[in-house]
Amino acid sequence: MKTINSLSGGKTSSYLAYHYPADYNLFSLVCIDDINSSNKDKKLIQQVNDKLQKYCSNKPEFIATAEDDKTIKVILDLEQFIGQEIIWLRGDSFEIVNKKHGKTVPNMAMRYCTTDMKIKPIAEWVYNNIRKTECGDFQPVFSNIGIRYDEEHRAKIGDERKLNTKIVIGKRGSQNKWKNFHWGIANYPLVNNKIHHYQIRKFWETKHLIFPEDSNCVGCFWKDVQQLRKNWDNNNSKMQWFADQETNSKYNYKSNMTYEQIKRIGLQQDFFFGTGSGCQAGFCTD
Repeated sequence: MKTINSLSGGKTSSYLAYHYPADYNLFSLVCIDDINSSNKDKKLIQQVNDKLQKYCSNKPEFIATAEDDKTIKVILDLEQFIGQEIIWLRGDSFEIVNKKHGKTVPNMAMRYCTTDMKIKPIAEWVYNNIRKTECGDFQPVFSNIGIRYDEEHRAKIGDERKLNTKIVIGKRGSQNKWKNFHWGIANYPLVNNKIHHYQIRKFWETKHLIFPEDSNCVGCFWKDVQQLRKNWDNNNSKMQWFADQETNSKYNYKSNMTYEQIKRIGLQQDFFFGTGSGCQAGFCTD
């Protein structure tokens, strides 16, 4: 069976990529069509477009990401660090995904964002690049996911490890042809080898990679309110994009307050910032 490493640009999945080599390293970037959130470095934007066009030529030009831009630089540097290609993927833009779900925003009741913008692009890549090239019956890949031993509760067990995703596999006339594709089995090398946050942090202390202070989408609803408030300071334009999406939606990210309200609360100085989102899907790791 083939193995893939699912990367997020955080310290944990980057540690996974270095210490547990796989047949393929995949990184799925969450894209937004917001020029205000675009990085001012045009060379960097072109690098991202070049990476995405190699495997996602059917998608539009990259404008910006809902993730911290340091994530982009980490993935570029990580490729050199591990000496192996990292395959860049993307799904539809966040705006299109929200529209497809009825002009909503993701929240605890509608957790579609990771599926549509992280997992689905990976499943489609496996279908188009591994399944179609294998002789005989396709064997699902082992998908290594960066969940640590100290967060073992996030790891799936038993049949829940089976990764099934509804993907487009072609056209039937003018309509998309869909398939519920069993493409992978979730695997947790860091849990199996009892790797803790402390070990990962110590490893990266002496390395040159500069990680984002907070990984994954800066406005992820899984994040603590205080982390979101901090992200208003660090990534104001991106947080404003999240707030605007919420304003134009029938729903909120959080049940008890809006992102505009979070912007105005006080910052708790002793809060432990930068702990990631903790998405239970497992494909968003720190």
